[in-house]
Parts: sequence; C-alpha cells; structure tokens
Amino acid sequence: MKELWKKFDEIELTHSSVHHLMAIFDLLQIHGYVRAVDIANYLNISRSSVSITIRKLKNRGYVTEDENKFYRLAAPGEQLIQTVLTKRGIIRIFFREVLNLPDHLAEAEACKIEHLLEEETGQKLMSFIGLYLSENKIAEDFRNIRTDFNYHCDTTEACTNCEADCYFASHPFEIDKPLRRTE
Repeated sequence: MKELWKKFDEIELTHSSVHHLMAIFDLLQIHGYVRAVDIANYLNISRSSVSITIRKLKNRGYVTEDENKFYRLAAPGEQLIQTVLTKRGIIRIFFREVLNLPDHLAEAEACKIEHLLEEETGQKLMSFIGLYLSENKIAEDFRNIRTDFNYHCDTTEACTNCEADCYFASHPFEIDKPLRRTE
C-alpha cells in the first residue's frame, strides 16, 4: 500500500494535458482547425501555458503541427481521447444511474477521474452497470432495495465499511450505504 501513490507518477499524461487534447478534439469538431490561441480561449488559460503543454504533447507524439501553426491530434492522441471519452461516459453513467447523482455533478466527478481509471477497471465497471441496469430479476430487486435504503452510521469508531475512523461522523449528511466486502 505504501507504494500505491507512486502509481500516479506512472500516468503518462497529466489531467491538464488531457484537457488540452480534449480541447483540440472539441475545437476540431466545432471549427475544423485549432491554433494555440483557440486552445487558450477554450480552456481560459494563457497562450504561454498552452505552448508549454503543446510542446510536450508534440514531443510525445500526441499532437502534430502544420506549417500554418494549426494543430491536429496524431493517431495516439485520437486513440487516447476516445479511451478517455469512453471512460468518462462509463463513470458518468455509474454516478448518474447507480449513485443517482445529478447530471452536473456526475459529469464533474467523471471528469476528475476519467484518465486515472485503468482499462480493466473501466471494463469491470461497465459490466457492473450492465448488470445493474438489466432486466435481471435480482438486479431489479437490488435497485428497488437500494433506492429506499439510506445508511446511518451509529458509531465514530473504526468500522468495517470505511475501514478507518468513521467517514460519516465527519460528513454529517445522509449517504447510501456502501456495499460490504466479503473476506
């Protein structure tokens, strides 16, 4: 567990870099072309910040630049964006359909973690969502039970749900009960 935080250093691109790629993707859809100033305006950041990040993205082969200073996504950039969009969609569906978060919050939360999710985790999450939203009788029963169930924490001691000091004691709002792990 002590080495787990180092996994974040293994992520090839930062959250900011992914947003630069997303901006290029979106602007190409809207205008058909992308310049540094367009990315800066779209992300509401400085052109110098865009230049620094785009240089890194070009060096890593995610972005190309033509003689007119227009940017395009290279094949690895396009592939990464499609993967990120897929993961964002999966996470957003989970937050909206399973956790019943409002659309704006589901989108914001999905955006925060979309590029951190491993491929295997995304696939398993999608499989869970597929079962959860299916017409399977057990899934329907579970959805009905879950809809009416709110967890109330009765202790501030370490608990088996949080595996730490009680989360609910420091966050006094009602939240749906997390699933218990079976050991």
